Amino acid sequence: MMLAESFSGVRGTYKEDLDEFTAKKYAYAFSKFLMRSMGKPLVIIGRDTRRSSESLKDAMIEVLLQECDVIDIGINTTPAIEFAVRHFNAAGGIIITASHNPPEDNGWKFLNSTGSLLKPGDMQEVIDIFKKISHLEKKRFKGLLEEEDISGKYADFILETVGEQGINRIKESKLKIVVDPNGGTAAVVIRHVLERLDVNIIEINMELGKFVRKIEPNAETLKDVAEKVKETNADLGAGFDCDADRVELIDNKGNILSGHCVLALLVEEVLSDYKGKNRVIVTNDATSNIVKEIAEKHSAKVEEVEVGEINVVEKIDELNSPVGGEGSSSGGIFPPSRCRDGILTMLMILRLIARKNKKLSEIYEELPKYYTPRKNIQCSPENSKKIRALIEKKFKDKGYEIKKTGDETGGLKIITDKNSWIWFRASKTEPGTYRIISDSNDEERSKELLDDGIKIFNECGEILRP
Repeated sequence: MMLAESFSGVRGTYKEDLDEFTAKKYAYAFSKFLMRSMGKPLVIIGRDTRRSSESLKDAMIEVLLQECDVIDIGINTTPAIEFAVRHFNAAGGIIITASHNPPEDNGWKFLNSTGSLLKPGDMQEVIDIFKKISHLEKKRFKGLLEEEDISGKYADFILETVGEQGINRIKESKLKIVVDPNGGTAAVVIRHVLERLDVNIIEINMELGKFVRKIEPNAETLKDVAEKVKETNADLGAGFDCDADRVELIDNKGNILSGHCVLALLVEEVLSDYKGKNRVIVTNDATSNIVKEIAEKHSAKVEEVEVGEINVVEKIDELNSPVGGEGSSSGGIFPPSRCRDGILTMLMILRLIARKNKKLSEIYEELPKYYTPRKNIQCSPENSKKIRALIEKKFKDKGYEIKKTGDETGGLKIITDKNSWIWFRASKTEPGTYRIISDSNDEERSKELLDDGIKIFNECGEILRP
């Protein structure tokens, strides 16, 4: 892959697209960005378990200490590192991770003082500073370096979010769970949290940095976990990516739940005893209508934003929403947390199972059924805006309702009827990839819509061919 630089952070293949010098230049750019508003910023830094992460972190710390104080919290999850920024009242943070990308890749995310990803405009400023750097001068260190273990405090934080009543229900239910961090950062926290809930834990792949399966958790890579759930008669299975912001959940029958279903279940659980007045759930515009239907059942509405975690986080903050997320990426966002949190998502599903006193498969069967197939198509980045405009015109000429998020590079959603839609968007993290998703409560209809979307996309592409 080539170096990908976007509001989501920086990613590339280690030693090919990025190296320690790239990390140093980005650390310098980030420190200059923070110093616009303060003299000597405090920066939190942490990493995932990839082989290259430690040397990249050390390279960044070397540069940061020339202008900043630094707290190194070592190996930890993305949600825990974001929590640490808030806990230590830091100016910002850096997470060394390539998330669900393969082990040979790496990268980093930059955080603001709330612990969330930088806003797109701020991230662009950091990228612009980086691109102007030709060399780095070695300066005298002005900052102080401390090392802290935040895992216990983070565990306290997520258990507070689950709540005393939820904790007691989980303890009384004596649940059994299969967990697979796959050598990733979830292994740092998960045992400590589940033991405090009296949960029977069956552990798979807990050795840090040893990736037994592909890092991205999905139906294909979690087959062994699903088999273990059935074999041990467990109540739940959970497979994590490397930085544990993402989790894929498996019910007691070994079925892997889609991210859309997981978010719907989280909305069901949060709204079941929600006493607040702000009954608004925030999702991206590629999230299935299953979430909207569950929200409406609880007299709540859904606010849709453009794809991108920071977009969901900002709207949650603006509306004081109790929960949100991206159905297309498994995991929920629970304020004051500022990102998807795989471990907290898992705990909230345990709380749901305990409250309903039912098997997860039974709870899943009670959900309305929606079908959300998707297709990635290769498309030259220079044509993506033109194709989007042509697609919009074709559907507008047919009289369909059209919803758009973001600018001309954002989501384009075609509402075909009350319960169905087609969605188009060029990926901003994988240049050259165009995503098409359909959604309907009728399985055949969802397939037809996806086929229609692909056909129209290809027709528009043909128009642009020289």
